Amino acid sequence: MFTLVEKLAEIFATYGARLLDRRRTGRDSDVARHLLGIVLLMQDLCLRGERVLALAGRFGDGAADAATEAEFGQVLAEQVETVGQLREAVGDSRMLLNTVDAGLYLELAPFLDVKSGLLTRWEQQRRTSTFSTTTLFFLPSAAVDRVAGVGKQGDTLAGLASDRADYVMILAETLRETRSGEVRDIRRVDPEQAQRLRGDIDGARAELTRARDLCAQVTSRVEQAVGADAMANLRRSLLRDSRTTRRAQ
Repeated sequence: MFTLVEKLAEIFATYGARLLDRRRTGRDSDVARHLLGIVLLMQDLCLRGERVLALAGRFGDGAADAATEAEFGQVLAEQVETVGQLREAVGDSRMLLNTVDAGLYLELAPFLDVKSGLLTRWEQQRRTSTFSTTTLFFLPSAAVDRVAGVGKQGDTLAGLASDRADYVMILAETLRETRSGEVRDIRRVDPEQAQRLRGDIDGARAELTRARDLCAQVTSRVEQAVGADAMANLRRSLLRDSRTTRRAQ
């Protein structure tokens, strides 16, 4: 999961700079608002991801209790909810962002496609098992690059191509490989598994650190593009919209 967050942050950082460089006067605030809303959701994933790793560390250290287990499951459920919000935010922004740079959604499709994107498969994995390392870390960086690369070969502005057999096959194979070496339940680990878990947690923390730095770069570019006052107004507007959405739910 943490690798997916880092990869998404990298895409938004790369294309965010292009979107702001190519903005048109009439679209400045719209592009900035949509981009900032997406990045704020990414930052939520990073912040909550840190809590997930802290809780996972307790299992590795043998210090977890029933409250740890309950919170771990709850925080993962909140991550799933935020992933859904991110997918919706990107979908709502697609038409506008595509008019500025159509390449952005082509890069995002293997991750955010509702039917079989990588985040969808992580959500499915989460429903299958809460405490496995496949749920916690999902796929390693090289595997994500390989799968996303196959997905991008046939994607469209509407998402992954209708004929996605090659993509589905390589994703299924990659997940099988990952599960073959997983720790099925991090609540019950032997010393060797605990050491491996702690190492994986350290790696995931490094990915989250990079993701946060990339998100900070985007927010900085937005502020440079629209100015400090407009940036503050954008943040307040997005906060109001978020509160309204939560009340409606």
